[in-house]
Amino acid sequence: MPGDSTPTLAGFQAFVRDIMQVPGGAVPPDGVLGMVFRLANDLVIRDLRLIDGSLYTDCVYNLAASYLLRFAQDTTSSTPPGYWAKVREQLGMNSTTPGLIQSSSDNGTSQSWMIPDSLKNLSLADLDAMKNPYGQFYLSIMQQYGSVWGWA
Repeated sequence: MPGDSTPTLAGFQAFVRDIMQVPGGAVPPDGVLGMVFRLANDLVIRDLRLIDGSLYTDCVYNLAASYLLRFAQDTTSSTPPGYWAKVREQLGMNSTTPGLIQSSSDNGTSQSWMIPDSLKNLSLADLDAMKNPYGQFYLSIMQQYGSVWGWA
């Protein structure tokens, strides 16, 4: 396979440290890192390896990072304190977004956004992933792959 690369937990840990730049005192326990890595590894469509193995690996790491942003918890010993809560707040991840705004109006004005077909069938998890750069990367690649993706 071109650019053959296999995602690993050690590779994801390096991604968390080097790409996400999570401070050492805020890195979650290996169990949490392993859980989000396995979840992403199971969900990213394996056919991407046929295009480029490194692209598949990048998608796994970025989806795992998106899940990590959602699931990581601060502890009393986290340094800096409240790291994950602050990141989620900065990214606007603390609220549920059940969909996209299609129309808005008041007495004097009216606006409407066209919702592209590619966004109409997003799941709640996909909408959540759109709130952070790692999930956005993953979704942008998956939507290039096709309009429907899922288990491979």
